[in-house]
Amino acid sequence: MTTLSNDLFQTFNKVIHHYRHYYGMQFSSHHKSVSQIRILKLLHQQNGQMQSTLAQTLAIQPSSLTECLNKLAAKDYIQRQSDEHDKRVTHVFITPAGRAIIQEAFDGRDEFTETLFSSLSSEEQATLNQLLTKLEHTLSDTQNFDFMAEFKERLHHTKL
Repeated sequence: MTTLSNDLFQTFNKVIHHYRHYYGMQFSSHHKSVSQIRILKLLHQQNGQMQSTLAQTLAIQPSSLTECLNKLAAKDYIQRQSDEHDKRVTHVFITPAGRAIIQEAFDGRDEFTETLFSSLSSEEQATLNQLLTKLEHTLSDTQNFDFMAEFKERLHHTKL
């Protein structure tokens, strides 16, 4: 890794760390987790999803989803209903209180992003977007690449 690549990587990690910290604070201060907001967002987009579909979409274990749904239901942000044709299937619905919370999250996200990018000019924002999109494409094109196997192979060859 070149010095510049290393510096970029460290700076990128710092930005991600700060982003997670400050963006996550928005939710923790109101006793909502990012996972709970993601669930509400999905239900806001498509209400009445099956619980199993939510778990699959979010790529989380059904037990973890159940824990989050229990917390959301206790706050009256969601309601669960058994399917009338198959009682083993549960549909999840966002409530008006849940819609208010997701709108608050959208508003907070908008405020956060405006503050975050306010130090950049429009041209710099466009350039940053192009560069990050390029990095995202690089990562998505190599998503099945086994980075650890290559690392272990290099480590094996460098041992004295």
